[in-house]
Amino acid sequence: MRIEQSSLSVLLLAVLGFGAMGCSETDDSDPNVATQTGTGAVAPPISEPTPASGAQPSPAIGATNGSQQPPSTPKPTTVAPMSSPSKPEAPVGAVDPAPTSAMPSATLSASPEPSPSPTPPPDDAPSSPSTPQTPETPSDPDPMGSQPGPADPSTPSEVNTPTAPSASAEPFGPDLDGACTASQASNTRVSGSGPYKVIVETNSDPGISEGTIYRPDTLGGDELLPIFVWGEGGCSLDGLSNSSAMAEIASYGYFIVADGTPNGSSSRSMDTSNVVGMGAPLIAYIDWALEQNAKPCSAYYHALDASKIAANGFSCGGLMSTGTAGDPRITTWGITSSGTFSPDQALYDSVHTPVLMVLGGPDDIAYENGERDYMNISPLGYPIMLFSKNLGHGGDLFQGGKGDFTKINLAWLNWWLKGDESAAGKGALVGDSCSYCSDSEWEKMSANLP
Repeated sequence: MRIEQSSLSVLLLAVLGFGAMGCSETDDSDPNVATQTGTGAVAPPISEPTPASGAQPSPAIGATNGSQQPPSTPKPTTVAPMSSPSKPEAPVGAVDPAPTSAMPSATLSASPEPSPSPTPPPDDAPSSPSTPQTPETPSDPDPMGSQPGPADPSTPSEVNTPTAPSASAEPFGPDLDGACTASQASNTRVSGSGPYKVIVETNSDPGISEGTIYRPDTLGGDELLPIFVWGEGGCSLDGLSNSSAMAEIASYGYFIVADGTPNGSSSRSMDTSNVVGMGAPLIAYIDWALEQNAKPCSAYYHALDASKIAANGFSCGGLMSTGTAGDPRITTWGITSSGTFSPDQALYDSVHTPVLMVLGGPDDIAYENGERDYMNISPLGYPIMLFSKNLGHGGDLFQGGKGDFTKINLAWLNWWLKGDESAAGKGALVGDSCSYCSDSEWEKMSANLP
């Protein structure tokens, strides 16, 4: 009986042991082992191999930053796309936390990488379609009794309203080879009220042989000399015709070439149908001056400012100056008792710089022509000023530095070629320090001033 009971116990133990071997439970405390869902085989784990003892297991794909998938949550048998990580949906406007692990291989991504959270655009970025950008309103031109320039979007104010010269402008061109011809001093003695003594010279080079040079007696100092070309009244080829005015301007640090040689007796023809052609001699003087500035053998080498060039002239010479308006090297130009004989839209359209007009009032034979040019140029949007006093043709130009015509011309050059905004430059023409602005004998018009 004891044997039977012992045999029965052994048999019972054998049956129980066999069942335990076939029905062992899965340890769901191991995050690297996936539980079985439904029928079929258990899916292999997707995560990296189980770390060594004591190391932290890698976070599961799609887990939120700084935490791992809770061990009690069953893992799916497929890899979640990168675009839809397995994590709770974030509130609208929330920013996703940055992942702590390296970017998974591209082969694990079933869809494109999600776009980063939006960041504010830079100030100069275009507005989004949902927020249309309001176009800027052009600033009003200076209202000093003149017609305003048009608010034309094709000619914005920052393009058509030049500012005073900056130090970043390139004053020299590349050096040039070739021979140099020395200038010869003239017997003419002139002087101005500026800090420089003035020398009058001529040169036999083809580009300058018909001109007269007025310049400071010192060259190559700290101050580079802007270039100023001048056309004489009656298109005279006497380079001393306006010598007192030229000497006054040169004494303030300008390199001037006046049309004509000293005491020349001939004159140029006045072809009012070809004003650009009339400006050709002044353009030739500019070419020569720039060439000399770039030749190491020249006395004028690196003494001139190739980036600051102006033109002006009296009467017929004013038409010569107008003919230079389209040259891209011109910084500013003007007329003194002058003006075209008829409107010339092509000429007006070539204007790209500030313009100064000084007239002698209704008794000046060029008064109506000059004012008509002002009316046609001012709508182009470039800075322009007109000063007129009833002094007749030429006004007080022949008084040199004592005359207002020369004072106005010099102040304008100081403003636009040297950036002088004091009472010796812009301040003489605009604002509280402008004596002409408060003098009822002077007619003043301006447009598009900065």
